[in-house]
Amino acid sequence: MQFRTAGRGLTAGGAARPHGGGRWTWIPRAGYAVAALWFVLHLTGVGGWGFQLTGYRLYAPVLAAIPAWLCWRAARRTHLTGARRYAVLTALAWTVTAATGGWALAWMLVTGSLAYPSPSPAVPLGDLTAMLLVLAGLLTVPIRTRWSASSARLAMDVAIVQVAGMLFAWYFLIHPRMLGHGGFVPALVLIKTCGLLVVLFAIARLVLGGPVEVSRRSLLWSGLAACCSVVVSICQRLLGEGSQHWTLAVWALFTALIIAAGAAQMRAVAGAEVAEQAVAQRPSSLVPYLAIAAACALLIGALLGGLSARSWPVVGGSILLTGLVVVRQVIGLRDNNRLLVRVDASVRALRQAVAREQILNDLGTSLLTTNDPAQVQRLAAAAAAALVAPCPGARTVVVSVTPEDPDNWTVLHAAGNGAETVAGFRLPGEAVPAPLLTRLSNGEVISGTTLATLGVTGLDAVGERPIMLLPLLNGARFFGILLVGAERELPADVVKALQTLRTQVSLALDSVALTAELTRRAMHDMLTGLGNRALLWDRLTASLARARRADRRIGVLLLDLNGFKPVNDTYGHDTGDEVLRIVADRLRTCVRTEDTVARLGGDEFVILAEDLTEVAGALVIADRVVRALNEPMVVDGHALRTPASIGIALSRPGQGADDVLRDADAAMYVAKRGGTGRYHVHVDSDAETTTA
Repeated sequence: MQFRTAGRGLTAGGAARPHGGGRWTWIPRAGYAVAALWFVLHLTGVGGWGFQLTGYRLYAPVLAAIPAWLCWRAARRTHLTGARRYAVLTALAWTVTAATGGWALAWMLVTGSLAYPSPSPAVPLGDLTAMLLVLAGLLTVPIRTRWSASSARLAMDVAIVQVAGMLFAWYFLIHPRMLGHGGFVPALVLIKTCGLLVVLFAIARLVLGGPVEVSRRSLLWSGLAACCSVVVSICQRLLGEGSQHWTLAVWALFTALIIAAGAAQMRAVAGAEVAEQAVAQRPSSLVPYLAIAAACALLIGALLGGLSARSWPVVGGSILLTGLVVVRQVIGLRDNNRLLVRVDASVRALRQAVAREQILNDLGTSLLTTNDPAQVQRLAAAAAAALVAPCPGARTVVVSVTPEDPDNWTVLHAAGNGAETVAGFRLPGEAVPAPLLTRLSNGEVISGTTLATLGVTGLDAVGERPIMLLPLLNGARFFGILLVGAERELPADVVKALQTLRTQVSLALDSVALTAELTRRAMHDMLTGLGNRALLWDRLTASLARARRADRRIGVLLLDLNGFKPVNDTYGHDTGDEVLRIVADRLRTCVRTEDTVARLGGDEFVILAEDLTEVAGALVIADRVVRALNEPMVVDGHALRTPASIGIALSRPGQGADDVLRDADAAMYVAKRGGTGRYHVHVDSDAETTTA
């Protein structure tokens, strides 16, 4: 979970929350002032021991209550689990410290004892409880862990440092100076001293490892406070009664540091600083190894003096340290193995991602140079098959409704496992449920355990397998479906790549369709759907070239509608447009498949007849046209006739397109002068042929 600052407030998810401005900041400042004042008074030792101890007993619980209040406040304001848990445990620790100070004050007032530390057994127990609560809070701080064994290894590091600290405390502090106090006091001092060492190590480990949700500055202040606590614990046992005011000065510094730690966490929660630090995590620490080296040095020194009650615990502790090191190394090996497995998996995933990216890039390059929709669909099926190739039993299919087979969905292209079993498969349109088509036409990607579960019937050849339907569409243009199937559910990264492929292919099909539409509009008459002047010119030029190579001739029939202008003037342009569409339809029925019918404009049409050996072939077409257009047509209840005058010209060697059209135009005017419904063939002598 990440933090985001927003103005003055910081909460989970980055929502800003007001923190009351600076209303709470005067409390820690007052605590700093009191701690600084008594730090100076303790250093100077003014007023004698009675004044020093009484002042300490009075301000100690008050100053300890300040960080407790700050931490309780931070726990209430944050919504982050780790930050709240740390704040609650730390607040409990400082609450116990304040209560212990209050108990020591009451003990002094009741008994009149000026002894330091307090002889009451509740005081060391309270200090021990507070230390354990702080340690528990530190162990619950989330860190930037990258593998699951990091927590176990951190626990082993803590145990190693703790055992090493106990050995040194026993050898240099407990045995020589405190055995005379009985077993209870040495045990408490040993536990407290070693526990403080563990707290220091935990704080250092968190700061180096990168804490999450907890202020790094708060941890640093807590580490300095732990150092002061260690000094206090040692000074209480080593300094004489006349020098204990120095210990009280260190304790005043300790209270200022824990107040600073609480204030730092409160500022982090309130949004004055970002509590998550971008610190690179170190997978290991040298502190446990240094602790082991120091313990080995201590063991050597102890053994040089001979085995005794003082050295035997050092020997036992060294054996325990050896066992802890072995366990830590075993955990480290397991940790490294898990890391290697994850790294290998990450490398494989990265290679697969790069391969998928390359497939998509290659597809995009190929689609840029493709103007054939069938080729686009073939490339789509092949690229999709390459994307899902790592998935067992993967197969990709492009399905669409073709103009040649409008009643059936047809598998246009298939690739992958068992592609040959579905290639060319046809599915009746009624077998696809209408709701499913609606969802696909809306661009929805649909997944199912099988096609049958989606309501599609009659696809036994596809087999029972999880499938995904990706509609190929762009805007209102629907081009078909990319169907992907495999033995198991497709991984999320593969699905994402297929989504990208679908977008690429849909855009390519749309571009091809748009290009074809623009080409059609440029080369065809929008009213009749026949070719226009540009198409005629292109076809006529190509036909003349082929005719010259094959030593053949082409025929051009130019016709003009007689009586079309009166129809327009009498019944309007809408009726005239409908007449032109009917004429175009009749002309299509009069020509061969290889011939071209074009509209030059107005009521002029041209028929290009290729591969003629003699004029008789053109005359057959002209005769069909005359008879077809002589038939009346009914438009809006009106019976109309628009017979045609036709000029016929056959190409001659050396002629161009303009020449052939000019000859046909001249022949058409000759036919028009002869009357309606007639045709004329242009010849060098301009002799008139038989009329229709």
